Amino acid sequence: MQPWSEIVRDLQTNWPIYVSMPVIAGVIGWFTKIVAIRMMFRPHRFRGIGPLGWQGIIPRRAAEMVEVLCQTLTGRLISAGEIIDRIDGDDLAHRIDRPLRKEIAAIVPKVAAEYQPTVWNLLPGAGRDAVVQRVQEVAPAVIVEFILALRENIDEVFDLKEMVTREFLEDPDILERMFLDVGRREFAFIRRSGLAFGFAIGVVQALIWALFHEPLVMPIFGLFIGWFTDWAALRLIFEPKEPTRYLGLITWQGLFLKHRIPVSEEYGVLIAGRVLTAERLVRSVLTGPGSERVAALLAPIIEETVREEMVDIDVVLRRELRGLNSALGDMGDTVGTVFGALTGAAKAPLRQVGSAGLSVAQVRPMCEAAAADLLAVLPDVLHPSTGHLDEVLDIRETMSAKMVAMTPDQFEGVLRPAFQQDERTLIVVGALLGFLVGELQVLLVEHLSR
Repeated sequence: MQPWSEIVRDLQTNWPIYVSMPVIAGVIGWFTKIVAIRMMFRPHRFRGIGPLGWQGIIPRRAAEMVEVLCQTLTGRLISAGEIIDRIDGDDLAHRIDRPLRKEIAAIVPKVAAEYQPTVWNLLPGAGRDAVVQRVQEVAPAVIVEFILALRENIDEVFDLKEMVTREFLEDPDILERMFLDVGRREFAFIRRSGLAFGFAIGVVQALIWALFHEPLVMPIFGLFIGWFTDWAALRLIFEPKEPTRYLGLITWQGLFLKHRIPVSEEYGVLIAGRVLTAERLVRSVLTGPGSERVAALLAPIIEETVREEMVDIDVVLRRELRGLNSALGDMGDTVGTVFGALTGAAKAPLRQVGSAGLSVAQVRPMCEAAAADLLAVLPDVLHPSTGHLDEVLDIRETMSAKMVAMTPDQFEGVLRPAFQQDERTLIVVGALLGFLVGELQVLLVEHLSR
């Protein structure tokens, strides 16, 4: 320790250096926080030589974080059943009537020509138009029944967790934006706390330097500032979970939990706007991994409708063929005989069992093909109505309300995984950066004090 007279002389001579120490310490704390936050998200891919290098914590741990997030999202916040229950089949069928008619006008001729070539090719244009028109008329009822079938079987044909996981992993920006947007107050606090804690520790640093003039003081304090400010900031964000009074003067609650209402709203906005949008849900249900199971729900509905409508269609076909019969004379008798053999075989069993007639008419494979074709175009048919569906589903408000109702432990699990994965790494990196800056500070102080 230096003599008191030497300390006073040093302070009078080098007071700008001592004043700068807390400032530089604050900058160290602030800078290490910025670097730590940056290292959470960048770089997206590993950069380095051999094992020495770095990849952002979020990109590197994306799969694990998404797993935790999806468990929270689909386990506590919303379910596939809750989503489908909000859709009114009658209203939806009415809204998509026009685009649905357009697609049916393309699907019916294609499927009929493939599975009923004899009858379809014999029909005149007016007869084909009549068949298409009849299918268009009954299509809304098919959509209503389809929604009801989805409602009853949604968990068997659609995996909401798989869909959410896929959306997050296919677009890494969603995960990054979630932490940056939802946690922006916390990240801002981390930066500010680094500055404040660093400045306070810098005051102690200046005092010790005045007493001892030990070169190791700077890097050691730099290391401590980098470590402590990272550690303290992360603790103050999440702890304590409930408001707690310290020393009878200060009441503190972890910022993330303290801001749970705005955080919940922002989380709901992000998920509703980037993940669980009506358009993404529709495409995932109708054309995703479970689309075959969904088609298996739709095909029997179409088949049942076809069976019920076959007699009416038969009347239309016979009327058209009678006109064709008159026009063709003797050839028309042959045509009528062929058609009568086909429809006669199918017509009677439609009201009963008659698998032989249905087999001749190939109703089942025809309906399965129609179901597959309809599912393929339904996302585009529904596209103009996705805005309305977003309002009906109300994902944003649902998730926000449920997040606010979470227990502190449950709520903490929404964002904490991003920090928990590599908290120690971030703290160590902050400490090393602080140590290096402290060494530079030694060189600067010794140079200026000469």
